[in-house]
Amino acid sequence: MQNFVYHNPTKIIFGAGTIDKIGEITSPVAKKVLYLYGKGSIKKNGIYEKTTVSLRKAGVQFVEYGGVKANPLLSHVRAGIELVRKEKVDAIVAVGGGSVIDEGKAIAAGVTASNDVWKFYDGSGVEVKSALPIFTVLTMSATGTEMNGGTVITNEETKQKIGIMSPFLYPVASILDPTALFSVPPDQTAYGAVDAITHLLESYFTKSESYVPIQDRFAEGIIKTITEITATMQAKPNDLDARSTFMWAATLAWNGLAPSGVGSWSAPNHLIGHSMSALYDTPHGASLSIALSGWLPWYAEQSERNANQVIQFGKAVFGVSSVDETINRFREWFHSVKSPTTLSEIGVDDSGLIKIAENIEENAPLWGLPAYTANFCESILRRCE
Repeated sequence: MQNFVYHNPTKIIFGAGTIDKIGEITSPVAKKVLYLYGKGSIKKNGIYEKTTVSLRKAGVQFVEYGGVKANPLLSHVRAGIELVRKEKVDAIVAVGGGSVIDEGKAIAAGVTASNDVWKFYDGSGVEVKSALPIFTVLTMSATGTEMNGGTVITNEETKQKIGIMSPFLYPVASILDPTALFSVPPDQTAYGAVDAITHLLESYFTKSESYVPIQDRFAEGIIKTITEITATMQAKPNDLDARSTFMWAATLAWNGLAPSGVGSWSAPNHLIGHSMSALYDTPHGASLSIALSGWLPWYAEQSERNANQVIQFGKAVFGVSSVDETINRFREWFHSVKSPTTLSEIGVDDSGLIKIAENIEENAPLWGLPAYTANFCESILRRCE
């Protein structure tokens, strides 16, 4: 295990019935906030009423800004920045899933910056130096953004979906109420599970350190738990135990604990998946199950060490003992929860495959993966047809 520094400043308020605490935790910091949300589902499931009543009771004024897309758009971020500056709000309250929270972070960073917000994402070297305080009420578990400093935005003009990390973008506090997940439909439940699993697998497979058993077991245990409970959440959406377990599992998957001590690592499946989402608006989790279905067989073929790591994963999670069995069981699990494993399932033909490969090559240097050229990525994507 290598040396590391772990610091996570986000306060977590976890449990059923905690949604109405948002006013209590926000009021000491802000008197006027931007209330950010998505397409309006929170107005149907009661979360909007609970959170706005809580803010009013605590004396917190709020300016509403809805319409965040599943893959949040730069144009919407820019408009949000202008609204925040006009209204002179003190903080961001993001009520939604990963996309809403990610956009909230982008707005929070953009408001205090003299440069255009996209400069933080485009690889020009401009770093976030400050941001408005961010508070979140999580309504869909997947990305872990509620407890990390990451944010991902799509530039619809350049067809780029890029993420950044900054210590200034950790939420001050996040409310994790598992009852908020009761209304999440089966497909989004599956995509959230795939996303959380992929977060763990990126450092699990690509780490430079060869012997980190505690981190391996950490990842394997969470992944095994997620694979065991996803079908339950889909069949019984109001199962509090299953939703609670998954909500915390998804947060743990991407809050910085998993890669601690593993050395250098990368996120090739997210690179591949982001290009699918940027070009075809593919749900993030769906793009990742496709990416993994093509990338994992290639990875196992590269060395004995890689093959042994895949076998270790298969034994721990699925109880199988070979590379082929592991890959087959993993794909079977994707199919069982109805997350795609082929490009054809999301309507991508051969010309689309080539476009995705070219888009990956364009963005790969920003991810520290210059070896992911169009030709190489095409060979990976051919396994996903």
